[in-house]
Amino acid sequence: MKKLIFTMLLLPFFAAAQQSYTLTGKLTELKTPAKAYIAFLKNGSWKETDSTTIKNGSFTFKGSLDEPQNVIVAVRPINAKQASANRDYIGFILENSKVTLTGKDGIANASVNGSKAEDENKEREATVRPLTNKIIALQNKYGKKNKDGEYEFALEQRKKAGDSISTLVAEIKKINTTFAETHLNSYAGLLAYNYYVLDSKFVASEVEPMFHRFSAQLKNSPLGKRSMEKIEIGKRRQEGSKATDFTQNDQNGKPFKLSSLRGKYVLVDFWASWCVPCRAENPNVVKAYNALKGDKFEIVSVSLDAGKEQWLAAIETDGMPWIHVSDLKYWKNEVALMYGINSVPQNILVDPNGIIVAKNLRGENLTEQLRKYIK
Repeated sequence: MKKLIFTMLLLPFFAAAQQSYTLTGKLTELKTPAKAYIAFLKNGSWKETDSTTIKNGSFTFKGSLDEPQNVIVAVRPINAKQASANRDYIGFILENSKVTLTGKDGIANASVNGSKAEDENKEREATVRPLTNKIIALQNKYGKKNKDGEYEFALEQRKKAGDSISTLVAEIKKINTTFAETHLNSYAGLLAYNYYVLDSKFVASEVEPMFHRFSAQLKNSPLGKRSMEKIEIGKRRQEGSKATDFTQNDQNGKPFKLSSLRGKYVLVDFWASWCVPCRAENPNVVKAYNALKGDKFEIVSVSLDAGKEQWLAAIETDGMPWIHVSDLKYWKNEVALMYGINSVPQNILVDPNGIIVAKNLRGENLTEQLRKYIK
């Protein structure tokens, strides 16, 4: 009897710990000879890892995963031209289980069954989608320009639309946060936490407590470890933290070190020549610099550009006479990675002792905001 009870207790563990997947596709009305391809997201880009010929409308992929992963399954007619063959595909979360894709003559609208992570993620997406559709509708309507390149709606109307979009974005953030909070034993919950709670401007001290509420298994998963790493990097741009020192070449190819400005307030500004909001904000930064420059204040702009010519042209066009640095590695700029910057514009204000005292100060009253700190 004791042996039976012990065995029953182990069953759920072994079921949850299945280490392989079987992905079966069934296309009941497919007539054209075709192959199926599966692609995984690796280092930020999709890589096809396997393919198989579809026989009698069916195909199978088998493998194992360290954790559930986003995948793309595509169906392409044999000998079809590449340009026309990439249109029939579906993306979903694959996990170590028996997963079935069921469709008719194509894969794009197939139903996905057997992946708990995919089911839960669809639940979240269904709640968010109506709000996302409203945002798209507002952008399409109020962002229209006539044949002369002028906006069809007045500035005041566009501002109101912008306020509405901001409200909708905040609602979406709340939905995603609540989803994560109510799915602490779910990979889909941790995925929502990683993408939407740990967003481009999260405050580490505010979001870290939620991470520690996830199950130990999830926290120790690859995604859990990436989330913790993201939090630790986020602490580097947190108010009250000591600014991590860095060295990067300026526009003349000479090394510049942040700590060389110790004793001054330094606004470290992350931007790029291709970033429209950054360029729109630059006049406010120029105004603040002209008002505050001197022994107490300096600006260091870190560019996420990939081309030196565009970078230098933007500096000259926008009239920015302060310190500029870049390694021209685009989103892989080493200083941006160091501070966890994955959207621009962003900035941090470092005090004379090297402590971050504020971040993301911007707008027409930027000068007044900075004066509150600069003594």
